[in-house]
Amino acid sequence: MPSLVVVTIQSALLKVAANITAQTLSQWGAETTLGIDWARVLEFALFGLISAPLISFWQQVLEETFPTQNGPIEPNPHAQPPTQKPSQRYQTNWPNVIFKLVLDQTNGLCFTNIIFITCTTGARVQSIGLLFHEIETRILGILKAGWKIWPVVAFVSFLWVPLQWRVIVTSLVGFGWNIILSFLSR
Repeated sequence: MPSLVVVTIQSALLKVAANITAQTLSQWGAETTLGIDWARVLEFALFGLISAPLISFWQQVLEETFPTQNGPIEPNPHAQPPTQKPSQRYQTNWPNVIFKLVLDQTNGLCFTNIIFITCTTGARVQSIGLLFHEIETRILGILKAGWKIWPVVAFVSFLWVPLQWRVIVTSLVGFGWNIILSFLSR
């Protein structure tokens, strides 16, 4: 099981790699290149360092409040005795999965993307009012783009990825997503 520090570092490194990849791709084939904008890379690193622990906490709260699995299924006492030792089976709690998915894709995604916008534009705006304006202007477009991929990732993650690995799995999928965000945040 990875520690929170390891997960946070991995998340930051994946976001850095995604941003460098996006910058490289955006300059591919251009007659003149501007090189890597290291301030942008640093913004994505900051986003990874801030968001990973918060997302880990969020995932833990969701799972503890709305567990994906109900406890072991009790064998039917009237059924034929098994010929081999029964394994413990758990039953998926579908209402919890759906409720968790809705919460994650509304509150969780909105909060994460507000952090993203703050990390990637906060140092370049002159006032908190301009930062709020930037968030207000961009959040819906980023959410709409995110809803094309993240509900599926979250659904699969809730069903088949153990809690302690969810941030890493979503960070790996997020590598591609962060390339897209790099283009959206220019």
